[in-house]
Amino acid sequence: MRLIGFILNLAALTAVAWANHHESLSLSPAEHSVVRYTNESLIVQCRSPDPKVELHWKSPKGEIIREHKGRIHIEQTSTEQLKIVFAHIALADKGNWSCEAADGSLHSKSFDLIVYQKITFTENATVMTVKEGEKATILCEVKGEPQPNVTWHFNGQPISAGAADDSKFRILADGLLINKVTQNDTGEYACRAYQVNSIASDMQERTVLMKIEHKPIWSKTPFVSLKYAYINGTATLMCEALAEPPANFTWYRKHNKLHSNNRLYTIQSDSYWSSLTIHVLNTSAFDNYRCRARNDLGTIERTTRLEQGEKPPSPANFQLRGFNSNTFDVVLSAPRGPPDSPMGVNGFRIEYMTEMEFKTDAGKWTNARRKDYAFEEGATFLLTNLEPDTVYLVRAASRNLAGFSDFTKVEKYKTLSLEPRVSSGVKETRNMCVELGVMTLMVLMRPFLG
Repeated sequence: MRLIGFILNLAALTAVAWANHHESLSLSPAEHSVVRYTNESLIVQCRSPDPKVELHWKSPKGEIIREHKGRIHIEQTSTEQLKIVFAHIALADKGNWSCEAADGSLHSKSFDLIVYQKITFTENATVMTVKEGEKATILCEVKGEPQPNVTWHFNGQPISAGAADDSKFRILADGLLINKVTQNDTGEYACRAYQVNSIASDMQERTVLMKIEHKPIWSKTPFVSLKYAYINGTATLMCEALAEPPANFTWYRKHNKLHSNNRLYTIQSDSYWSSLTIHVLNTSAFDNYRCRARNDLGTIERTTRLEQGEKPPSPANFQLRGFNSNTFDVVLSAPRGPPDSPMGVNGFRIEYMTEMEFKTDAGKWTNARRKDYAFEEGATFLLTNLEPDTVYLVRAASRNLAGFSDFTKVEKYKTLSLEPRVSSGVKETRNMCVELGVMTLMVLMRPFLG
């Protein structure tokens, strides 16, 4: 009997020990796989059924985490709980992380940390300049996990890249190679990176404007080699050239370089154009004027001839034919001159401003609105987008190849109001209807008002 009792006690103790050995730890969150992006945070709590059991966390490399502060550390809030804290997750943190009992008495628990990295570009330049005829490499190094797929576009259109060394475009691991660049290759190149993973999809784009360095070339604007002006008038000569880097413009009369001044010449320049306004004080102003456009890669120049013309006659007929709340319909006419004469009237200019604007500008027309029209026999001309119920001052001038005529005398016109016109009889009827309506309402409401 003693032997049987001993065997039963031994079996009970073995069963308890076996049960304790197989009782496992628990994790919260309990997922077997946890997905995070780089720089995100994560806290996982490990819990033991026995508060006397010491716990520890192991990295994917099998190293025990002992730090209590830092990017990856542990925190113990109670005897049976141990947390692992990822303050900023890195790509290197991916792998299997396990929580174990220090004495091995309990089954361990683990989770797989899956780390994704959002799309980033290592380059940040948005403009690049390349000399004409050379090779160009637009860098686009993309980082991400999983590795993004990259496509290239030029001015919004997909680029078809070849594999041969002499292909126009070749897609490299970290960019796009363009062979023998020309001015036609100027434009925006977009590097688009696509990424798809188990929790999201993403697309990011990096755009680079490529400019091709080249010597100046004349723009496609028609060039006028002969200009006219009259004594005490002005003539404006234009010079437009494309260049990279932008050209410097200079003006010459014979061999003398011209400078802007208030009396004879006014010069205005921008990156791709320059204008010379000549104040014609006497016949000596009629001459050849040369524009030069120059950058480090080359120089171009051309000449415009200024000849004496005739001042056009002022409009002979200038009157208002019709109007409404936002439009004036104006009649304009002038003697056009002989049909074979280059000095015939070829158009008109109308200037207009509100009476209030005229007073604010101290009686000057500098800020007046202007509209130019081509000459048409018997035509009328519209001034639109006007303010309703507003007085406007309006004047007009004729135009020919030599410039503008003197302006006509100033006319005052007023637009209509937006409020509809109502006759006195209609007003009286409307007032009577309102009074009757009020009286009827008072009668109906009397029982409720007591």
